[in-house]
Amino acid sequence: MKYAVKYAVLAAAVLLSACALTPEQQVEREAARIRARQNLQVGLAAQCDPETARLMRRQFDGDTGSGEKERQAFRLAYLDRVNDKMFQACYKMAWQSYAAQVELEDMRRYRYYDDWWYGPRPWGPWWW
Repeated sequence: MKYAVKYAVLAAAVLLSACALTPEQQVEREAARIRARQNLQVGLAAQCDPETARLMRRQFDGDTGSGEKERQAFRLAYLDRVNDKMFQACYKMAWQSYAAQVELEDMRRYRYYDDWWYGPRPWGPWWW
């Protein structure tokens, strides 16, 4: 009996350590998550102003220029484009539209799950 418990604990430890992420994998996943968020921001900005989206992509990629004058010119152009009131209003609407679209997709997914699991009910899901 003693050995069975020891082997069970050992097996659980081996299984948990096999499923754990290495630091390199954690860094890789974090970088992919950040890149996806940046791609979303650039895509939403491209709906409003393609030039601002291009400047945002350069900012995210770190391509702001090689010399001090180039970096200063890029910074001024970037701030001028991003701080434009019309761009900010459009960008805010694009974010709100994206958030509403994600919420609608989630609701559809939940509705599909409920219909699949519990069957369609004319009065709504089972918890109503």
